[in-house]
This record gives sequence, structure tokens and C-alpha cells, in this order.
Amino acid sequence: AYVLLALLSGPTLPGFGLNYSAGIVHWLTKKQNAYGGFSSTQDTVVALQALAKYSASTYNPEGSITVTVTSPSGQNSQFTVNQNNRLLYQEKQLQEATGTYKLKAEGKGCVFVQ
Repeated sequence: AYVLLALLSGPTLPGFGLNYSAGIVHWLTKKQNAYGGFSSTQDTVVALQALAKYSASTYNPEGSITVTVTSPSGQNSQFTVNQNNRLLYQEKQLQEATGTYKLKAEGKGCVFVQ
């Protein structure tokens, strides 16, 4: 989280742009627990600050994304994130408790799926 904050706060370094930061975000979000926090209060504060800074850096007012979640049995659920609902928390109960779910995002922008 500290590295991500440093990359997004300082001058742009060659080879360390938003694509590089996306890898850090991917790793960092894997460490997040089911309640949105991390291993300690300090970790949670720093990580959420870094993720918020990344969100601000990738924000695009023109963006609209449709995320399709496919259950192991093939049932689809769709979520649309656009300018009107971008701050709205969207959730749907899993159809099946176990198995591999597939995600597909189409459009332009950045979304966080958990």
C-alpha cells in the first residue's frame, strides 16, 4: 500500500505508470478480507487510502462498464457501473456457494469486484 501511495503521489517514473500500479492493486485487493479491511487497523487505513488514490487516478467521467458474473452452472448476473451509480454499492447473493465463478467486464473505466 505504501509503494502504491508513493507511485501515485510522486513524479511519474518510466515503467511505473498506471499499468504497473494495477498489478499492485490486484495483489493488494487479494489481501483484503470479506469485510473490506486488512490484517490490522493501520494496514486498513493505508491500503484504503492507496486504493482511493488509485481510484481517483483512474477515474473517467465518460466511463460505463457492464460486469457479467457467470455461476458454475451458467447463470448470469449483470451489474452496470456508470456516472449515475458509480458510488452505489451493488451486490447480489451467490447462486451457488462453491465453484468457479467467471467475470467479464465490458466498457471503459475501472470497477472493483469482490
